[in-house]
Amino acid sequence: MSPTTPTAGTPTTGNPTGTAPAVRVEDLAISYAAGRTEVPVVRGVSFTIAAGRTLGLVGESGSGKSTVARTLLAHLRTGSRIVRGSVVVAGQDVFALSPSATRALRGGTASVVAQNAGQALTPSMRVGAQIREALRAHGEPDSPERLAELVRLVRLPDPDTIVRRYPHQLSGGQQQRVAIAMAVAARPRVLVLDEPTTALDVVTQAAVLDLVADLGRELGMAVLLVSHDLGVVSAMADEIAVMRDGEVVEHRDTAALFADPRHEYTRALLAAVPDGGARSGPTPPVPDRRASGGSTEPVGGGPDHHDRPATVPETVTAAPARTEPPGRPVVTARDLVVRYGRGLPAAVDGVSFEIGAHETLAVVGESGSGKSTLATAMAGLVPAESGTFTYADGTATGDLREPVAARSPELRRAVQLVFQNADTSLNPRRTVGAAIARPLRLFTGSSSRARVADLLTQVGLGPEFAGRLPAQLSGGQRQRVGIARALAAGPRLVIADEITTALDVQVQAGILALLADLQRENGLSCLFISHDLAVVRGVADRVAVMTGGRIVEIGPTERVFTGPNHPYTRTLLAATLEPGVTDLPDVDDGVQHWVHADGWTDHGDGHRIRNWEDA
Repeated sequence: MSPTTPTAGTPTTGNPTGTAPAVRVEDLAISYAAGRTEVPVVRGVSFTIAAGRTLGLVGESGSGKSTVARTLLAHLRTGSRIVRGSVVVAGQDVFALSPSATRALRGGTASVVAQNAGQALTPSMRVGAQIREALRAHGEPDSPERLAELVRLVRLPDPDTIVRRYPHQLSGGQQQRVAIAMAVAARPRVLVLDEPTTALDVVTQAAVLDLVADLGRELGMAVLLVSHDLGVVSAMADEIAVMRDGEVVEHRDTAALFADPRHEYTRALLAAVPDGGARSGPTPPVPDRRASGGSTEPVGGGPDHHDRPATVPETVTAAPARTEPPGRPVVTARDLVVRYGRGLPAAVDGVSFEIGAHETLAVVGESGSGKSTLATAMAGLVPAESGTFTYADGTATGDLREPVAARSPELRRAVQLVFQNADTSLNPRRTVGAAIARPLRLFTGSSSRARVADLLTQVGLGPEFAGRLPAQLSGGQRQRVGIARALAAGPRLVIADEITTALDVQVQAGILALLADLQRENGLSCLFISHDLAVVRGVADRVAVMTGGRIVEIGPTERVFTGPNHPYTRTLLAATLEPGVTDLPDVDDGVQHWVHADGWTDHGDGHRIRNWEDA
């Protein structure tokens, strides 16, 4: 933290008890090797965290925040080294510890809850065995009583049954609770939360965050929360440190920072948060001290820098509201049922909707609601069991119940899917140019460097990216390549399945602006899957709300957001965390207090709500 930066001082409230802080980071600098040169990734960062306090660490991808967070567990990525400074946790200089003391530190004194609990858990072990393993690793008793106590502590339902399940038999929120149980098993003094709710819907997110807040108070832990979601940080953190390019540019109490952000980068971050289109005009430009144009990371990427955007967008604007009604339907679904196996409950259960020409229909709902199943069924990746599901736009027609391999070439071209995770959908050994050339050859019969360059330019990258590998691109750049691959077919309908989930707010804004521009220029229709209601409000013409495989409300975006609403929609809206709001919403741990009833109520203008009764 630079002492010359007036906004970058640790708040005086950071250690109210006057005791030694649980965490003290002083003048920390980290670099990594890139060939014969060293690239700085953290530059002079300092902060403290007292027991019972939470510090939020925010900033763009590649700013160094995750690198700083992992040092609390004496962890450095391969090729990185400490240039100067110290990290002291519970009175111990973590990088001066012996190997055995480091093992005791990790999970004992300090624990981490990672972004994706599904990947952190061992798929072949029952969750009870994994929690017991965490207890035994630190000499804690692993009796059935202690196991049940931990399971109840993290509010998992039916403890006797859930400990016998495997991770894949749990929802995303339940997996995250298991990961939290393992992290707090030894009652650590410090808890690191590294993007812990990125993949969770708003209701599950609110419940998990409420759990973490209660555990922090009960166990007296110092908590470091790393997140690109400013609403999450606003509700959870006592203080916020804003990082950019390896430096802390502003560090203040949460309420003060949101009320009066002093650094221009902090103001730009807040301005990039989607607000449903209420903001008019462009947001303030983000000052860029790096060279403009092209990627800023070295060839081969490096710690934290592989997610850094190539350039900071000059302006970010919300998608403009449509002034013309959507055209005739290009997609029609009636009583659609999708089931993953005989005897299993339907993942999509009797769903009906339409998507008009040039229209964006957003589908929202909790994890497991059926929205991604609906997207993959539309793409032909899972079969529909029954109902009607048709596509017709004047150039292509067909039955969307058919798998993609059985569809006509025209229908395959017309309907294209942009995957949620560009990291896993791109072959790491193929260049960007090769990744785009393949669908060009498949759908048009030929490809050329000029056509690849045109597509890269269309998605805001440029021909120079054709020779790069995915690892040499930021997260936002990889997502743009995924969009370019979809556009290579010349589609009329794009399915965007959670395409901005893991992106920081500025990169997310750039991707959404790109999608809106392409839709206007190419006349595309769009099925937009998301759990971020603020994003949905800014991009969608209509919204369908799903839960338990069914649509419970559908209508024009503003009608859905202003009500009246189905009780499940009200819960979703209430669970949305807005930057500047410092209280967590009460979602009653996601418990449903209503049941489906027959029929629908029409509220006019196409706004329909499924009937319901109190449970």
